[in-house]
Formats: sequence, C-alpha cells, structure tokens
Amino acid sequence: MKYAVWRALNNEGVTSILLEIARTHVKLALEYSGKNILPDRKEVIKAEILRLRGERDRILERII
Repeated sequence: MKYAVWRALNNEGVTSILLEIARTHVKLALEYSGKNILPDRKEVIKAEILRLRGERDRILERII
C-alpha cells in the first residue's frame, strides 16, 4: 500500500483529492473531540469518517 501512496503523490489530480479527504477527516475529528457534541452528531461523524476512509482506499487501490 505504501507504494500506491507514492504513486498517488505523483499524480496532481489524485493528490488534490486525497488532500481534500484528509482535510475533511481532520475537521470531523476535531469536531468529534469537542466537549459539547451530541451523541447523534458523533454517530454521523463516525459514519462520514468511515466513508472517507473507504473513498481513500478505493483511490489507492486503483493506483496499485
């Protein structure tokens, strides 16, 4: 998998998509760690992070 990441970084289009996924993931993780977050919102964030991980993995699998 690490070779797929290096190949992805050589592709500008893929790099920008992966960076956007990472940015979104970090924003969601920060929100999740907040004190006043409701349990329902935490579940939505978990689901969205799982979706983002799946999207990232699909992108990297296509590159392998």
